[in-house]
Amino acid sequence: MKKLLGILVLGLLWCNISLTDDISDFEIEGMSIGDSLLDFMSENDISKANDESYTDRIYLLKTFNNKNFKLYDAVQISYKTSDDKKIITSIGGVLSYPNNINKCKKQMYKIASELTDLFPTAVKKDWGKYDNPDNTGHYFPITFDFADTSIAMVSCHDWNKKTGIDDNLKVALFEAKYSEYIKQKN
Repeated sequence: MKKLLGILVLGLLWCNISLTDDISDFEIEGMSIGDSLLDFMSENDISKANDESYTDRIYLLKTFNNKNFKLYDAVQISYKTSDDKKIITSIGGVLSYPNNINKCKKQMYKIASELTDLFPTAVKKDWGKYDNPDNTGHYFPITFDFADTSIAMVSCHDWNKKTGIDDNLKVALFEAKYSEYIKQKN
């Protein structure tokens, strides 16, 4: 289990030996904030991926499943709708924990501990339990706020069975402008 945690954390966020507070130094499935999604996915794959956005459609959030990822079951990536290069503004890796929120939370706290060591100057906040506004379940976010307003987050999502969505763990990175945009929307 310790080996799995080590591999998971190193794979979740790859960094050079030195500690840094530049979120673009970290990768999820080989991709980083500031990379072009087109370097990793074809236009066809991008157009087929499920997408979500706020009604203003300034940013798109695409979910990629079944892409033979090394560590994750799915990867979620956002970019500006108007950006032809599709520069990544947020990226998150998702691992399923079917009907096992307790195991998910245990792993979440282990990863949060590792992130605390990786991000020594980031402000860590454990938000506790939040209910989804549409009554589909709840989640447990832990965030790491950087001086430039970018954010790293690890969270567990406990979905109601009626949704058909597995409980899951998510590790995500949000560049500064996108994190500010999300804060305005919520």
